[in-house]
Amino acid sequence: RNPERAGEGAAAAPVPFYIGPPAKDSIARTVVVREKQAEGENLWRIVLADPRGSALPAWSAGAHVDLIDGGFRRKYSLCGATDERGTLQVVVQREAEGRGGSRHFCDTLAPGHTLQLSGPKNMFKLDEAARRYVLIAAGIGITPMLAMADRLRKLGKPYALHYAGRSRRHMALLGRVEGDHAGHATLYVKAEGRRMNLPALLAQVDAGTRVYACGPGRLIDELEALAEHWPEGVLHFEHFSAEGSALDPAKEHAFVAHLKDSGVEVAVPADKTLLQALQAAGFDVPCDCNEGLCGTCEVGVLEGAVDHRDKVLTKSERAANTRMLACCSRAAGRKITLAL
Repeated sequence: RNPERAGEGAAAAPVPFYIGPPAKDSIARTVVVREKQAEGENLWRIVLADPRGSALPAWSAGAHVDLIDGGFRRKYSLCGATDERGTLQVVVQREAEGRGGSRHFCDTLAPGHTLQLSGPKNMFKLDEAARRYVLIAAGIGITPMLAMADRLRKLGKPYALHYAGRSRRHMALLGRVEGDHAGHATLYVKAEGRRMNLPALLAQVDAGTRVYACGPGRLIDELEALAEHWPEGVLHFEHFSAEGSALDPAKEHAFVAHLKDSGVEVAVPADKTLLQALQAAGFDVPCDCNEGLCGTCEVGVLEGAVDHRDKVLTKSERAANTRMLACCSRAAGRKITLAL
């Protein structure tokens, strides 16, 4: 008999507890800034190394790391050479109106500075079995796209890299793009009157093509609209921010998540995410980003409409209404049934 269920000596308040393996976010290594180079206006390329000169973890095109310093933790795509085990490279864009993380890393980090690094992790893997590739980057979205272009060049695969930016001084890694990928790369510099025409660029997409893109929401939205007529699995994208996915308790409503496999109902208040409510109830749902960017916290949906707020699922996946990202998405109504 459980005395707490019978009301005998029940605790005054539930005690928070953690279920599952150690959180990956708690695993980090110390690295030192070896180089810091300007890559344009408000853009800095930061080269990181092990303080003792040891090899750093291997990574693949599309991977990112978390930089942790000064109370900030931010994700940045890797853009150096994948076979260079002595260093890892990222480019940080200083956002004057951001939440402070990019300002801290751009203003504070200098050669010799030590900080913590988590990863690498890859939620944006390159499918190397396709026939041809189209890589599309806007702004700081060039970082994972350049790593993919490097890999495809090494594999000898047909590829085209399309890179758009406001002006050349706002476009990071231009030297590498033009030098390493001459004949494959096309620049679209708004200040020079050249803009990307996606329908024209992607008119020949077929089942053997893979389109990879990283950039702002308007770019991804246009690509998703075009992809409605493409074969499944052609388009792959990564947002470089989770704008619009944050929880605003003043605008939310509470709902109940019925966990069919467990026979349990979990109340999700307006000021908590579904993920927080599930974990507080003792259900081990993993999560890496808590921003709707990685897809780790996906749960199956059996009944009830979903208010999707992630940056992972495609339009067709959302329309199917069979899964959702627990860290940011919510029930559209007052109840939802999950396969948990």
